Amino acid sequence: MKFLSIFTFLLIFIFVACSEGDISPQPTQQAPTNNTTADQNNDQDDQQDNNDDSQDANVVTYSGTVQAILTSNCTSCHGSSNPRAGLSLHTYATARDGAENGAVLSRIRNSNNPMPQGGLMSEANIKAIEDWAEGGFAE
Repeated sequence: MKFLSIFTFLLIFIFVACSEGDISPQPTQQAPTNNTTADQNNDQDDQQDNNDDSQDANVVTYSGTVQAILTSNCTSCHGSSNPRAGLSLHTYATARDGAENGAVLSRIRNSNNPMPQGGLMSEANIKAIEDWAEGGFAE
């Protein structure tokens, strides 16, 4: 009887010890072929194209963003006819000149003498104008 108990114990021990390991086959790796390398290069080119597109989409332009901000916040005083302080912001050229010489950029953040006169414009609008200037004044 003692022999049967020991034998049963050893049999169970061996069964449990052998069954706990991972029995799934490991995937084999294949050496890359020329097609794989070409596919990787194409994927990198596609990714670069996507990055270029997203960078283009983030560029702030005068016609796409800045013109509307200036029209709603500035051109009632700095329009085409008799602009205050001699600063006209009604065209791309005059807005660019005003931003390049610092007249616009210094005043839109000036809390002591804010522009527009009713108070500073939204942070998003200020940031858009600053991004436009930093991005090279895209038209």
